[in-house]
Amino acid sequence: MAEYDALLLDHDGVLLTLTDRSTLRETALAALRDAGVEAPEAADAERLSIRVSTDELVALADRHALAPERLWRCREDRIEACLREAIEAGRKAPYDDVAALDGVDIPTGVVSNNQRRVIHHALDSHDMADWFETVVAREPTLDSLAEKKPEPTYIQAATAAIGASNPLYVGDSATDVVAAERAGVDVAFLRRGHNADATLDTRPTHDVESLHAVVDLL
Repeated sequence: MAEYDALLLDHDGVLLTLTDRSTLRETALAALRDAGVEAPEAADAERLSIRVSTDELVALADRHALAPERLWRCREDRIEACLREAIEAGRKAPYDDVAALDGVDIPTGVVSNNQRRVIHHALDSHDMADWFETVVAREPTLDSLAEKKPEPTYIQAATAAIGASNPLYVGDSATDVVAAERAGVDVAFLRRGHNADATLDTRPTHDVESLHAVVDLL
């Protein structure tokens, strides 16, 4: 194995703790009301809360006679406000082992399906912004849905931005592993409480239980 010349990491579930699903569903319900749905259904909020696809969004907007762009913007703004408040209240915080990254001596970056503005706020709030040379994440636009992992777009963009030829990517989901494979880079699947028993169809390069173990791979 060639020596890694950069370290790329997912954000939610790797650097910062996840937000409770019930909170995201309630936020999605509020977004539906913002968009003009008077009595939104719980199933619609579930579809809009996480891992939304373009087809799902367009179908949901059509059922409520809404422009998909308006519905998505309402969703993005509500989710951004929810996550910002969770960060500031300390409910969305760095994992204890994130400190291991402070001594990494190769270029590092964040690659996330979350909104770029949320990532920057989180890193600034926790004095971590200087740790990363690049942040590649979504803009709050409908077009961004087509770029999300498992597409390799963000990993490839971060690799190019850092100028790396052999980065290691760290993720906590099956889509992270697939995105890394499609991008042609090694991936460490990081197991935490929320994914400790996950079974993957695509085998990661490394299977680890902490960021300390990730740093040891470097």
